[in-house]
Order: sequence, then structure tokens, then C-alpha cells
Amino acid sequence: MYNEDTVSVIIPVYNEQMHIEKCLNSIINQTYDNIIEILVLDGMSVDSTRDIIGKFKNEKIKLIDNPRKIQSAALNKGIKMAEGDIVVRVDAHALYDKNYVSECVNTLNKLKSQNVVNVGGPTYLLTSKSYIENCIVFLHESKFGIGVAKFRQKDYQGFVDTVWNGAFWRWVFDKVGLYNETLARSEDNDMNNRILKAGYKIYQNKDIISYYKPRSSIKKIISQNFANGKAIGNSLITNREIVRIRHLIPLIFLLTILVFGVTYKLFLVSKVIEILTLGSYFFIDILECIKIGSKNGIKYMPLMFVLFFSLHIAYGTGTAVGFFKSLVPGKSK
Repeated sequence: MYNEDTVSVIIPVYNEQMHIEKCLNSIINQTYDNIIEILVLDGMSVDSTRDIIGKFKNEKIKLIDNPRKIQSAALNKGIKMAEGDIVVRVDAHALYDKNYVSECVNTLNKLKSQNVVNVGGPTYLLTSKSYIENCIVFLHESKFGIGVAKFRQKDYQGFVDTVWNGAFWRWVFDKVGLYNETLARSEDNDMNNRILKAGYKIYQNKDIISYYKPRSSIKKIISQNFANGKAIGNSLITNREIVRIRHLIPLIFLLTILVFGVTYKLFLVSKVIEILTLGSYFFIDILECIKIGSKNGIKYMPLMFVLFFSLHIAYGTGTAVGFFKSLVPGKSK
């Protein structure tokens, strides 16, 4: 057990009145004794987030303004202020196992000789009594949906190209730089790519556990994935190194059904490719829905069938929009 390293916790927030109290309580109740500060960077929330934070009578909690609103700016401001040996990034939409910080510190120290400078763990998704919210959870858990990344795989442990949130040795930011504030999204992918390029490593420990609350409505999850796709489309022009093939599959699917759909009646090959593409897609969609239905209840199958398709089209469309906007000066955001 390592307990000598001081820890600074950084939490970017904006309009998190539904989650911030539980999040902060889960950090306050950590078993690690050497957390010296909890820096909450608020993007000028217009709900009761600031009032809720202000009610905490804990001298470690510091509420700091983030007038730029974006996460990368909040993180940079927090890192500059941080006095700890280790910086633990926290998402306000989640709760954290009582040993979360302790496991982060232990993992960083145990793997120090292997050049590991950033660690994280899997996210367990919180279900509810809401039919729609549970469907969104299943989207996150499914590899056909959103759950391709290693941090969505609860039993995975080993070296990775990215982790969710992350716990860093503070000095690594002096080596690779701070977060890229020109990025409204994908700032974590960019940071982790620079860490790997500098010769350092990233590790996922299955015992670093957090519990994430996904978006609560279909509109929000579709909008989120459109925005995520848009960020990837922009990165194809501005920061291609962070893009992985998994990021481009929805765009490839979208372009395939559009191009061969338009030429469906003109060429036999277009008809064959269109039928094979959509047929294969919906076959996998149905199989995944059956898998989810058999585990969680048949009632979820109809909406899941529609959600998978909507999610992929939204992400692919966002990627296309982000790509073409990035080609026009001043239109990349």
C-alpha cells in the first residue's frame, strides 16, 4: 500500500445539480488519506450546482470559475493549480468506489518502472427504474453500440491506448503539455496519444472502479454521439493520429448505404452491396437485441433495435459534418 503521494482531484462541472452531491460524497469518503484538495472547476452553471457545492463544509473542496466552459480549459486550470504529486480526473456524472483513489495511487507506483504515467479502470453503468434509461445503459454496455472501448469491459486489465478520466503523475504534464483547448471534445484522446508518443504507457486496472450515470433521454444520447462523431470528423483533418478504425465504422456504414442507395436502381452491383450491407447490419442488430432481451427482458428489444441504428447514423453523420466543417476556415467547432 502506497500512501505517501499527495493527490489533487479535479472535477470539471457544468449544470450538474442532479449528480454533483453524490459525486463529491463519493470522493470525500475515499479510503486514501492523502487527498489534499478537491478542485471543482465550474463552467458558470446556471442551475443550483454552485449552491450545492457551497453547502459542503470541507476545506479541501475549492470552487473555481471556468468561464471558457469547455472541459479542456477546466482541466488545464485545475492542473496548473494542483499541488498534489498525482492528479486524479473525475467526471461529475459518476460515483467512485471507496478505494478508487487508493487503487489509482497503488497502480501508478507499482508500474512506475514500466513508464506508466496514466491509469484508469472500467466504468460500471447505473441502471434505474426507467425503461428508456435502461435501454441507454444497454447501448453503453453493448460492443455493437458504444461499448467497444476497453474501459467499458469490466474484466479487462492491461496496457491500453486510453482510459476513462485517468489518474496522472503531475509531472507528466510538464513533459507532454496540457490539454488542447482548441478541442471541445476528444481532448482525452489527444492527451493520451501525446503520452504514448512520448514513450510513456497507459494502464487499465479492473479494480479502479467507477459507476457512471449515462444520459437520461434518447435525444441527449443521440446528440452526444452526434457531437462525438463530429469531434472525430474534425480530428481527421486536425489531429489524425488520435483516430482509430473503430471511430470510422459508423461513417463507412453511412456512406455505404447512401452511395449505393442512390445508385440502387442504376447498377446491379449497387443493389447487391446495398442489400448485403443493410441485411448484415440488421441481422447483427436483431441478434444483439435478442441477447439483451434474453438477459434483461423482451420488452427492451423493440426500442434497442431502433436505438442501435439511430446511434450509428447519428455518429456517422456527425463524423461527416465535422470532417467537412474542418475544411472551412473558422468552421471546425
